[in-house]
Amino acid sequence: MKQLLGVTTFFVAMMLLNSGATTSDLGRVTNAPALPTAVLASAKADQEIGEAVTQEATKAKQLPANGVKGADNGAPFTKPGIDHDAKGKKAGTVRVQSRSIEIALVANSVAGTVALVDVASRSVLGTIDVNPARVKSEGPGAPNYAQDTDVSPDGRTLYVSRGYVGDVAAFDIASGRLLWVRSLNTGRADHMTLTPDGRSLFVSALLDNRVYKVATATGEITGHLVTGVYPHDNKVSRDGRRLYNSSIGPLGTLPRKADAPPLTEKPGYPFQLTIADAGTLQIRDRIQFDKGIRPWEFTPDEKGLYTQLSNEHAVVAYNLVARKVVKRLDLPVKPGVTAADWDFEAPHHGLALTPDGRTLCLAGRASDYAALVRAPALTLIATIPVGDAPGWSEVADNGRLCFVANTRSDDLSIISIPERKEIVRLPIGDGPKHITVARIPASVLAAFKARR
Repeated sequence: MKQLLGVTTFFVAMMLLNSGATTSDLGRVTNAPALPTAVLASAKADQEIGEAVTQEATKAKQLPANGVKGADNGAPFTKPGIDHDAKGKKAGTVRVQSRSIEIALVANSVAGTVALVDVASRSVLGTIDVNPARVKSEGPGAPNYAQDTDVSPDGRTLYVSRGYVGDVAAFDIASGRLLWVRSLNTGRADHMTLTPDGRSLFVSALLDNRVYKVATATGEITGHLVTGVYPHDNKVSRDGRRLYNSSIGPLGTLPRKADAPPLTEKPGYPFQLTIADAGTLQIRDRIQFDKGIRPWEFTPDEKGLYTQLSNEHAVVAYNLVARKVVKRLDLPVKPGVTAADWDFEAPHHGLALTPDGRTLCLAGRASDYAALVRAPALTLIATIPVGDAPGWSEVADNGRLCFVANTRSDDLSIISIPERKEIVRLPIGDGPKHITVARIPASVLAAFKARR
């Protein structure tokens, strides 16, 4: 009977929380014993940070960030439901929904940190140290201890592929604690993606022509598939059934180390889109491209994609059914730009699509701008000056903002898409390389901020 009463009390408490009840309301549940301290503390944290963020958002609307008149600051998220993360995947539904806040997580590859930026207030909340053991590992170019990031569907766990360290690690966002680390036995752990149910990560071992499947609960490697040469970006279809991996081909500036173990598996084409069953990892298709496939996004119907290409100042639309490029837009090149202004054959590196499928935000690394492009027409809206060497872009605030990581100037540009201009530039850390936009529970952020 006591167990039944306890379960009933828990669910009544959660219903009160979701309806906006305060901790005092929880204490007035009829004929119920007092809730455990941990539940009350979490409820109080949700309430306090929710009120604080609401106040910040209200102030932001009265005075836009950096004094930019007319800037759209958005508003805190209040309605529970299924979110979509920056990579276009359904993030899934948390069993007990609490107030969540939109956060941009910026991976600083040289510093080995991930910075958390509040999208609504456009402020840096703090950082997570993703190389707490101070592991040293080098490769061509700048040090890389944070190549890519993902966030669990419940917003509580951060996953990081750690570049030249050659592994993937999981961290508790609230405490910053390392949960697990898994070596991929590779010279470069590259881009990755999360399945819609949050149970598996797919991580590219760029120098080994492999994508590993990793169980998020334990870090166990559950399988791998062989890709094209130098696998780069990964995405999972909306229904979670298919994995798509794009390869960039061999890079003379990023060779395998002389003492690396010999490769025993034959890869596919140098420039290839590999399509595999996300469950069994069986290869379903291999589509050959003419050039390396850089950052890309599905079209809304997943029958095509938009992508940047190696050594090209351009964006193209590719039809997956017809297997050909159907549109191309050549983008401006700043006078005086040479190949010395970019590395790893990527003068453009960073592509994001607004949720309505109508606007692309592109990072023009060589020419130091972000380009806004109409989709699907592929016509230029504007180029917007940003920091030095912008290398990644993501959209936020329901497509009203574009975040751009400026790798060499160590800052983050926030662009208003409707206003077609940069409205904020934030110092962010050493070597910002990747951005993930996700919703984080208010209680997690309260704990995160409390330990600063």
